[in-house]
Amino acid sequence: MKPLTLLCFCVVLSPSLSAQQRPLVTEPALTVKAGDVLVDIGIEFLQDVHFPFSGLRGDLTRAGAASLRLGVGRKAELQIAGTFQNFLNIERRSVAPNAPNLRFQGDSTSDVGDITVAMKWRLLDEQPERPALGFRFATDLPNAGNESGLGNDETNFHVALLLEKEVRRLRVLANTGLSILGDPDRGGAQDDLFSYGLAVLYPLTSRLNVIADFYGRAGEGSLGTDEQSLLRLGGQIKAVGLFWDVSVLVGFHNSDPSSGVAIGISKQLHFPLLGY
Repeated sequence: MKPLTLLCFCVVLSPSLSAQQRPLVTEPALTVKAGDVLVDIGIEFLQDVHFPFSGLRGDLTRAGAASLRLGVGRKAELQIAGTFQNFLNIERRSVAPNAPNLRFQGDSTSDVGDITVAMKWRLLDEQPERPALGFRFATDLPNAGNESGLGNDETNFHVALLLEKEVRRLRVLANTGLSILGDPDRGGAQDDLFSYGLAVLYPLTSRLNVIADFYGRAGEGSLGTDEQSLLRLGGQIKAVGLFWDVSVLVGFHNSDPSSGVAIGISKQLHFPLLGY
């Protein structure tokens, strides 16, 4: 993923702040324009993160959390996302199914993050009387190994309907869908959880948005597929030729980070040959 990092610093921006995705987790229904590529990279510091399948708990740093969004056609978008390296400072250990498989020494561990590959379609454009409607499906690939304690060697699948509407100056995003998660504690089993997201963006100026994003999943999960609910508050700003973002987050379940902070940058690139 080294070329992804270089692109973040070497290519001219599109002028539109509305294309910025970070730090939102809730997906917009609108897609990247054909021929455009939105590239972002950031870092997150998360406190009190729990890995129940491995029995580890501590502070997690996600270094190089990056994504690439490619407009393929007029109403479709290809997405690839992952993290260069995760670092966990271990504060507590507990008995867990994967504990005997851990292969590291000391009070810290690290590994690459899982890669997510997704496709999104814009089904309906926004109209004064209705929101924009989109559809997205995604697959999480098990790149992080269970030997580090940061992965569970399971492949996950997500599908969601996406809504987006501007109400006065406020832009509202809503997601609802299903997450099919491999159960690492039971061979050949899966856990099906309801996924959700609700976000609002408000433009303070033409260069600055403030955002609030509430997202998570609910249902009967197990070790590593627990319920989640997180709130993220932050801002997006265009300055010195880059899209910048900063956000703070808080978790509401035992399986969530208790709190965290994230910062990142984005660029929107244009390749005319892709705009077929």
